[in-house]
Amino acid sequence: MKHHRRLIMRVGAALAGLALLTGLGGLAPEPTAPQGLVKVATDGPITCLDPDGPGPLPEGPPRLEGVLVVDLVDGLTPRQVAVVGERHGLELRYNSSHSLASALTVARVPEDRMASILESLNGDPEVQSAEPDYLFQGMQMPPLQLEASGFPDDPLYKYQWHMEQIRVRQAWPWSTGRHAVVAVIDTGVAWTDHERFHRVEDLEGTRFVPGYDFVNRNNLALDDHAHGTHVAGTVAQTTHNGKGVAGVAFDAAIMPIKVLSARGFGSLADIADGIRFAADHGANVINMSLGGPVPSSVLGDAVRYAHRRGTLVVAAAGNESRPRPSYPAAFPESLSVSALDFQEDLTFYTNHGPDIDLAAPGGDTRADRNGDGKPDGVLQNTIQIGKPEKEDYLFFQGTSMAAPHVAGASALLASQGVTSPSAARSLLKATARSKGAEGKAKGFGAGVLDVERATWRAGFVYGAGRLALAGLASLLALAALARRGRWLQAQLMWPGLLLGSSGGFFLPLLLPQDVAFSPFLTTGIPAWDIPLLGAAAHANPLFYSCLIPMAASMLVIERPFLRALAAGLAAGFAGHLLFEALVGSALVHDVPGFLSRLWLVGHGLLCMFLSQVLGEEAQ
Repeated sequence: MKHHRRLIMRVGAALAGLALLTGLGGLAPEPTAPQGLVKVATDGPITCLDPDGPGPLPEGPPRLEGVLVVDLVDGLTPRQVAVVGERHGLELRYNSSHSLASALTVARVPEDRMASILESLNGDPEVQSAEPDYLFQGMQMPPLQLEASGFPDDPLYKYQWHMEQIRVRQAWPWSTGRHAVVAVIDTGVAWTDHERFHRVEDLEGTRFVPGYDFVNRNNLALDDHAHGTHVAGTVAQTTHNGKGVAGVAFDAAIMPIKVLSARGFGSLADIADGIRFAADHGANVINMSLGGPVPSSVLGDAVRYAHRRGTLVVAAAGNESRPRPSYPAAFPESLSVSALDFQEDLTFYTNHGPDIDLAAPGGDTRADRNGDGKPDGVLQNTIQIGKPEKEDYLFFQGTSMAAPHVAGASALLASQGVTSPSAARSLLKATARSKGAEGKAKGFGAGVLDVERATWRAGFVYGAGRLALAGLASLLALAALARRGRWLQAQLMWPGLLLGSSGGFFLPLLLPQDVAFSPFLTTGIPAWDIPLLGAAAHANPLFYSCLIPMAASMLVIERPFLRALAAGLAAGFAGHLLFEALVGSALVHDVPGFLSRLWLVGHGLLCMFLSQVLGEEAQ
């Protein structure tokens, strides 16, 4: 069997080199836009006039007067950008210091020349799209105020009927969102103290990662409106801290990205820039509780870019009571969310119709249907409207409030290893409480968000599936051991089988507790990249390959009694990788999407072969 040992050593060395080359990709420093070529931050005057000139309608969507967004072909150098501008008589400036790679630029033009310049730009092969800098706004309805006065022990949780509606307490034993990152693209978040800004009290234990303020061009992304802080609270408000309220994924991190001003409006260029920033800086989920009526190509390209980068885009459907979602919710790559009241009916304001994906609580502050003496809005801690130096606990209503419930649920799934946007979307829809075909036509989409069912499937059902496939993958090694009568060594395969495939996925059932166990206990070794590197790095090729069982095999190759343990580990890895190939819950990093499943199948089969060899080698 010495040829088997040599084969293991050679394959292991080759895999180590390949995994290192793949796993270390994408570490180049970020490009920085040359000084003087970045747009100066300004809200500017707003107009609703048709950019093509007077037409049959008196006005159209609001936009920044005399400003165009020009999205050039990705990768153009600053000199090439300048040449395109000169060709059209424009001074093209990068929208922000983060726009260099995407070549997202803006230009000021006279209003009377806008139509002709748009026509000229859209005929240029180096221009992906050009359009007016339309404005978008948060999807929040007017709020009512509430004076602040079991698990969780947050005293105002009793007024958060919306958390009970999505069954979030039942989900926390499976996941609390640990190691996941949600980008809140909004008016900013009151996450730190700075001059007249301060962190609101119930975000004291919430983790934040660096974001960016595209309105004021700084790294703080502080809230001067109230909308963004309220949204962030629904996603990840500090929970079980004896004060205030709770959040859906309270162990997740928030990436604050400010694209909406104190007036609640934001430019197309800033929103598109914010989406790309979030996708490039490790956000698993983007929440956009904002929208507008314009099917912008620039915005659509940014949403598709995030999707390709492995970031799920969750967007509010809109509050215009129209039978279709607004944009960006209406893009196919977005997960559009309509709003429900306490009774799980669609609210009076929500956009609806068959194109909605999912329904979640958005609230109705006109009613008190649960009889708790408070309006049936969504309750969170935020700054007072437009007063960042003061805070309160406020009831808001709107599809803006519905979307972050879904974004928080997506963070719970990302923490469990469901990091593919398509897989997370499918899982949330498959586990929603369906309202049937009639409900879908009305605007419930797949149904009402049910976080308990989603996390149960991602935790227990997926864990059992991985273990079952690992058991099948171990049959050849077990047969080899059985032929030789090595029954004790065959028993040693089981610990390795569990470690490699699914870990103690069943622990929340055997040892129930209020919050999830450490993922080191409840997931297989391939998913340990989540606690070690973060959910954004999940399916790292160093873990999602045959490398680790190969290394373990080389360590025990001269220890016959331990080979059975390594055989079980290899079979466990085979089951985990083959299950991922079947379900597609994660895409292997830096491996093109269409090759990711081939990678998983190939390495899964290699692990099966390794398990068989080790079983035959055991003496």
